[in-house]
Amino acid sequence: MNFNDKKTNKLEELKNIQKKFEESIKILEKNIAESVTNKLKLEEIKKDLREANHKFNDAERCLDNLKIELNNGQRSDIEN
Repeated sequence: MNFNDKKTNKLEELKNIQKKFEESIKILEKNIAESVTNKLKLEEIKKDLREANHKFNDAERCLDNLKIELNNGQRSDIEN
């Protein structure tokens, strides 16, 4: 093998390495974009869960108040 053949082979190897590197970068960029999207979705889910929890707590307080009112109403019926 002469010097030009070796040079050509090395150049081909370098091109293959560059191509694989570029493919890896594209995959990395895609994964990063998916991670950012997933993080945003998770933040949105957390926000929705906090709102749902707040509404649930409000509903629970309303039911407790209703129970107290019903118990007070039953007591006044019994006393009369």
